[in-house]
Amino acid sequence: MALTDARAAVPSARDLRSLRRGFARRHAPRGDRVGTILLLALGAYVAAGSLWWLAHRPATVLSGSVLFISGPAWSPTWAWSLGSLAIGAGLAIARALGPVTTSPEDTGWLLSTPVDRAALLRPRLLLVLGLGATAGLIVGRLAAFAGAVTGWLPVTGLGATAGVGVVAVAALAQCRVLPVRVLPISRWVFLAAGACLGAAAAVGVAVPVVTSWWPVLIGTVCAGAAAAISLLACGRIGRADLAAGADLAVGAGVSMTTLDITALAGILDVRAWRRIGKSRSRRLPPGRVHAMIRADLLRHLRRPSSFAIAAAAVGLVWTVASVGTVLGAAMAQLGAASVVALVFSSGLRELCTNDELRMMLGVGDRPLRLALLVVPLCAVVCTASLTAPAVHTQLPIPLIASAGALLAAYRLRTRPWTAYDGLILETGYGQVPVDLLRRLMRGPDVLVVTAVLLAAVVA
Repeated sequence: MALTDARAAVPSARDLRSLRRGFARRHAPRGDRVGTILLLALGAYVAAGSLWWLAHRPATVLSGSVLFISGPAWSPTWAWSLGSLAIGAGLAIARALGPVTTSPEDTGWLLSTPVDRAALLRPRLLLVLGLGATAGLIVGRLAAFAGAVTGWLPVTGLGATAGVGVVAVAALAQCRVLPVRVLPISRWVFLAAGACLGAAAAVGVAVPVVTSWWPVLIGTVCAGAAAAISLLACGRIGRADLAAGADLAVGAGVSMTTLDITALAGILDVRAWRRIGKSRSRRLPPGRVHAMIRADLLRHLRRPSSFAIAAAAVGLVWTVASVGTVLGAAMAQLGAASVVALVFSSGLRELCTNDELRMMLGVGDRPLRLALLVVPLCAVVCTASLTAPAVHTQLPIPLIASAGALLAAYRLRTRPWTAYDGLILETGYGQVPVDLLRRLMRGPDVLVVTAVLLAAVVA
């Protein structure tokens, strides 16, 4: 009797992908297929139109705007500043997402099997590299606008190369080919460089931009080498690293689908508190109102990122005021006050979404909401005081900007949950969700009215 060694054949990654696509194709309703085709056609039309618009705008589309001072003194250093800030933001996003991520189902049912992990993850990494190249292409074109560059093709190509490089470096750090600390260090280096370059551009320092293809060729070779290494080493990514950014990716998808950023903001808030880990307990003062104000202040003292965002907003207003008109400075002041009000009113949103907490406090909603407006009010007043000399005009502008920003933040933080079963208006062009649009405009409508008032006062 002969003994035979019968081994179960392990399917390849291509077979598994074909099996999944065939299953989805067989069980997808025909109406969904038509809708998918129409959405893809609409997306292609919008993308082609946007590319056509970006390719045919004049180089002075930003420097010649009514919000900025145009002329020969416009510095091309703004292109480098915008590019550095975009690379820093891209590194932060890539680190938060993975950049390669998988769903819990794929992590549990596919990546735990003997299937070649590199072959499974390589198409995902290729997709992310393509998205990075596309984002870099757009940022490069916007950087050419910011620097008023006439020959914008090398700058745009360098932006696409930088986008691929950002994704490749993040993937190499996820594969543990590079140390993990490379990403946060590089992120802060590029953000600091972008801020310094912006300050230099504001005072008139001109750094020439790329006008030849040699830097683009060198950058393409380096980014391509990093991308090739990451594609070869993507099988070394662990399951924990693949699942680390799954919640953020799902939250971003849900926020885009439902037109509500609450899900994504909640995930980011939970991640921020987990990074803190632990904090020392503090005694709250007696009295409900005083205790809530103290707790809201401690929330931001334990998360210094709120003050960093406020400082960046103030610096942005001074930068815009140095190269922009009075109207541009006023609009920048309104934007900075709005960002600060939203950042420092996170406690108000948590109160409005927690019915149990409001019932436990044993008082009406209005006193609780007013108590949690104290910290945002102080933050907005400080922002207006620090940016008022940059506007150097009459007093109503800081007052209007501060009042509008605070009221918009209050309306946005206290708006109810997004509902999709409200009033729908039937028109000849389709259905218009009136109630949904009304809920989504709660908060931005105040900003629009405030911007119109500022334009009228400046004029």
